[in-house]
Amino acid sequence: MNLPFFIALRYLQSKRSLNIINMVSYISLIGAVCGTAALLIVLSVFNGFENLTESIYSIFDPELKVTPRTGKTFVIDSTVIAKITALPEVDNVSLTLDENVLLKYKNQQTIALMKGVDENYETNTLLSGSMNDGNFSMYRNSYPAAVFGYGIAARLGLFSLRMEEPVYVNVPKREGKVSLSNPAASINTMSLLPSGIFEVEKSFDDAYTFAPIEFVQHLLDRESQASAIEIKLKPGTDHNSTRRTVAGITGADLQVKTRYQQNEALYRMMRSEKLIVYAILILIVVILSFNISGSLSMLITEKKDDIATLKSMGASGKLVRRIFLLTGLLISFAGIAAGIFIGLSICLLQQHFGLLKLPGSNLLVDAYPVKVLFTDLILVIVSVAVIGYLASAVSVHKID
Repeated sequence: MNLPFFIALRYLQSKRSLNIINMVSYISLIGAVCGTAALLIVLSVFNGFENLTESIYSIFDPELKVTPRTGKTFVIDSTVIAKITALPEVDNVSLTLDENVLLKYKNQQTIALMKGVDENYETNTLLSGSMNDGNFSMYRNSYPAAVFGYGIAARLGLFSLRMEEPVYVNVPKREGKVSLSNPAASINTMSLLPSGIFEVEKSFDDAYTFAPIEFVQHLLDRESQASAIEIKLKPGTDHNSTRRTVAGITGADLQVKTRYQQNEALYRMMRSEKLIVYAILILIVVILSFNISGSLSMLITEKKDDIATLKSMGASGKLVRRIFLLTGLLISFAGIAAGIFIGLSICLLQQHFGLLKLPGSNLLVDAYPVKVLFTDLILVIVSVAVIGYLASAVSVHKID
């Protein structure tokens, strides 16, 4: 503690002769509180949505995914699969084959993305915990079965999985011309039984259907082919390092992507939105900080006799500027402390009680998700402190 700090604290606490100065000081404090709290809350909400998105995509997207650089499928090489499986970082390897198909059930039909999966996928999928009805099983009594998204099941009218009526799957044949006299001859049709309905998020629920990979290979006339190798890694594994290792095994014809790279555009968009909102809120805080500058300017005018007295006692202009600069910083730091407390309190209440609900239905969560990051906490404190310092410095730099 030093003399300038005590004088600044006294100026901050003392009653002014002009009520307008008190009013502007309170407005300055409230502005710093609101700006700090708003920054922390909004950044935490964006973190919550990003975390929610990652959790949704982690159900469908593997940690590493191997796909062909050109074309939709590749020939399965058992040697490559064995080498990838033998890596110490790899926990599980599964083969998948997907294609758009036409599903028919009784008098209903719909388009779906059918994803053929092997037994490793069936054993390790996170979808098992998101089943609305039935279970994630690719066979019913040795007969091929399918797991449908909730939206697809609703469009087909699959209200009871206990019914033994099959669902028919139709795709155009790979080769041959379309016969106008007999169009059915140009289509491959196979049937399977429903075994489960999953419900994760509307965009996935309306699109995906899972079936045995052998069934899909036969349907598409693509025996011994797959569209992707999906790799699950052991906890703590460096994804980028393992990606390079796997790429060395698969060769130039196949590409290996991490979960982030599989949805790079989405994650970039989310982070860009967060940056833009942060910039907008910082601009608002800058505008609110003008109140600090105005408050100090009026305080300096009111205390001109005190300034003259201090100078007559030998105080330099630098010391006087420091006193009023500290006064402005005290307002800023008081606002930061109160804003952080209010922001954290609101975030914790929302996190545990979900006070503010999301509009709409068919959502994975019913309340706005929040996640407070320590890095964001530091960013908010530093940002508001720097703005408060600059606003104070602008007001005091003219003091001789």
